[in-house]
Amino acid sequence: MPDEIRLNRIVPPKQRETPLDSKRKKDKQEHKHKEEARDHFQDLAKAAELAHDTLEKNNSPYRFSVYQKEGEVFIDIVIIDEDGKIKETKKKNITHEEFSTWLNHIEQGEGLFFDTTA
Repeated sequence: MPDEIRLNRIVPPKQRETPLDSKRKKDKQEHKHKEEARDHFQDLAKAAELAHDTLEKNNSPYRFSVYQKEGEVFIDIVIIDEDGKIKETKKKNITHEEFSTWLNHIEQGEGLFFDTTA
């Protein structure tokens, strides 16, 4: 019986904490989200620029700051100084819905209203 192999102990294979398919799926979703944010960034920046024209005509110091950070798009409401530089941030990371609402108010000549006490 020299061809016989004996095993005293069987060690099961180590299980992954996250199944490989789930990890790939999650990575794919994150990548898709980042691509969507990047695609929308240009549209949001253009919309903010149009609003800036109206705000500037009305001598408003308020502007929208649209920027990307780590693949995410953020929109802030800021006050600019005479040189066009950001002097103060009034509201950080507003939602796309809030941004759209304020753009509609500006286009309709109602101005830019937001509650700073909340």
